[in-house]
This record gives sequence, structure tokens and C-alpha cells, in this order.
Amino acid sequence: MSEENKAVVRGSLESFSNGNIDACKAMMADNHVFHFPLADGPMDRDNHAGAMGMFKAAIPDLTFEIHDQVSDGDKVVTRFTATGTFTNEFQGLAPSGEGIEFSGISIAQIVDGKSAEEWESFDTMALMGQLGAIHTHH
Repeated sequence: MSEENKAVVRGSLESFSNGNIDACKAMMADNHVFHFPLADGPMDRDNHAGAMGMFKAAIPDLTFEIHDQVSDGDKVVTRFTATGTFTNEFQGLAPSGEGIEFSGISIAQIVDGKSAEEWESFDTMALMGQLGAIHTHH
């Protein structure tokens, strides 16, 4: 099952990159739970898909490059880099037109071919600085 489970995660990131949020949502179990560093607690399937849509709208050329995937049992660990251009407003932040890039690691629990639970960790300070939410010194 490990290759099939990795393919679910790859498919979700490809769909996210392509802006097909409905396909991403279809890869989530009905009781999907998403743990995200910047959220006020875990998100359900609808909230996770909604957040993906808002982020993709702000960064229309957002793409994910997968560097590594490791599968063990029902868990898939994926190391990725996300890149894109901040061209539309995001949660009240004015677009800079600048490129963004951040790296992260996600752990997904895959049950019956769908993401049941995900934990994501990424360089939140880099992203917040690039979005202009915090001011960093160079």
C-alpha cells in the first residue's frame, strides 16, 4: 500500500498546484482533520479545502515540488518546497508581486485511499515575512 498511499499525497499536491481544489477535497476522507501551524486548531475537510482555495487565489502560480516521500504503515511523510508569486490579496494582506518560497514537511494518514488526517510543518516565519504579515530584517 505504500506506493498507493504516496500517490494519494502526490495527487493532492499536483491538484493543489493545478488549482483543482475540488480534486484535493475528493482525496480527503469525510472525517478528514488537518493540523496546520497557522490555524486556530485543527481544520475539517471543508475548512481545509477552503483554506487551500484562498491560498491558491492569492498565489495563482503556486506549485509544490516534492523532494522526498517516505511511507510507513498508513502514514506518508513528504518533504516539499512551495513556490509562487504573491499577486492577489490574502487575508487582508496587499499583494507584493514578489516571489514566495518555503519548505515544509507533511505527514498524512491515508485510510482507504483518502487522507484521514494530516499534520503540516513548514517555515512559517519565512512565509509570513514574504507575505508582509511580519517584518523581518535582512
